[in-house]
Amino acid sequence: MLVIGSRTAVLSPPMPFVWKALMHPDLHPHNRGFPWPVLLEGGTLPRIVESTEFDRVVWSSPWRTVPDVLLQFDLRPDTHLRWTLLAHAPGPDQATIGMMREQVSHLINIDLRRAFCQVAGQVAYDVVKLE
Repeated sequence: MLVIGSRTAVLSPPMPFVWKALMHPDLHPHNRGFPWPVLLEGGTLPRIVESTEFDRVVWSSPWRTVPDVLLQFDLRPDTHLRWTLLAHAPGPDQATIGMMREQVSHLINIDLRRAFCQVAGQVAYDVVKLE
């Protein structure tokens, strides 16, 4: 598969909490009754294709228009989260790739960070239960 996009973000919650959120894309980490990720119009909820505990999660495509793309998340102990978009050759056109990169960046840097927001000066990710 071709790598068509990849970036790294540093997140504040401990790695197990981020991994758990990625393993349950249909549940908000605060369990407050609304879903994360915030899907854009025309999107679909991804399914877990592969995972390694606290290390890697691979999602099926969250885009109906490009169903063969995979979204891989790799975690390091210092909560560096690397996302990688993978596609079969020849891959989507450049405009589609740009849109996907922008949406994944928003998903991680805005939606996921908001999901783990700070409430009243205390980090709220402590409500996520690790199973």
